[in-house]
Amino acid sequence: MRIDRSIGKRNLILDIDKEFLSNNQKKNPKREVVAQLESFLDSSEGYKNWTVFVKDNENYIPALQLDDLSQLDLQVKNFISLKRFFVVRICLEEGKRISSENLRFVIKVLLENSVRETLFIFDLGDLSRKELLERHQYSELVKSVYQRFNEATFCVSGTSFPYSFAGSYRGELPIYERQIFDYIEKENQSAKMIYSDRASTRAGKMGGGGGPTPVRLDYPLKHDWRFIRKENNGARSKEDLYQEAALEMMKCDYWSQAVRVWGTQMIERTSLRDPYAITSPQRATAARINIHLFQQLYYHYNIENVDTEEDWED
Repeated sequence: MRIDRSIGKRNLILDIDKEFLSNNQKKNPKREVVAQLESFLDSSEGYKNWTVFVKDNENYIPALQLDDLSQLDLQVKNFISLKRFFVVRICLEEGKRISSENLRFVIKVLLENSVRETLFIFDLGDLSRKELLERHQYSELVKSVYQRFNEATFCVSGTSFPYSFAGSYRGELPIYERQIFDYIEKENQSAKMIYSDRASTRAGKMGGGGGPTPVRLDYPLKHDWRFIRKENNGARSKEDLYQEAALEMMKCDYWSQAVRVWGTQMIERTSLRDPYAITSPQRATAARINIHLFQQLYYHYNIENVDTEEDWED
């Protein structure tokens, strides 16, 4: 299986991508993965197919499927019988948000089955400043659920990474998901909280556009993304533009020579016009993700004091 080839047998939380399934049911209905996902979403017998799939893969931590709540009680009992930890992913994204009535029913079923130690994931999906302004209501929701499940762990997740940088040459953009989480964590200090985002990627799919793709390098900090963008009008090569952006970025006051991770080294190599450094949006994205993960992993540390060098033996 592709998951095993990617991460081996490490533990991972697994859910079903219903948007992927919906798109491919029309485009590629005969693909094996489409048929398999359809079987997982068959809610009969408490999502039996989903339960069996999880049972056969001991490192998979399943998310409860909440589309057919008439089968929720049996689904919970199925996972409890397997002695398998599961997570409760609550969608709060605009247009997909779970209703208050359904959320109350989910909580009722969990309490009736004596579920205590679980992980609640409050998923905000694609978010903006609007969700930041509404952070108090999300904090109150966490507080309300925590009062019933004080042994549980809580995660508030989402992404505010922009879909477009059109019209901007350079600048900074706030990481709203970090601001929202910090507020909720401060307001719920007794609850066990886990920070989560989408690694500075987008939750949805970005539509394509015509013309040459602009060159852009990103430099994530703890609370915002800095970027430099170069329009590609065809007069200069993209290698020239990436090198120019890298040289410019390394002269900015936010650039730190002490942050020695793969992503920053890729930018440094790009400034030297290394053909194996950043020469495409895909490589630029990979570098940004690497730096962002490092910044958030060591969010409570002085980044410049973190030793990123691994021990080496001949």
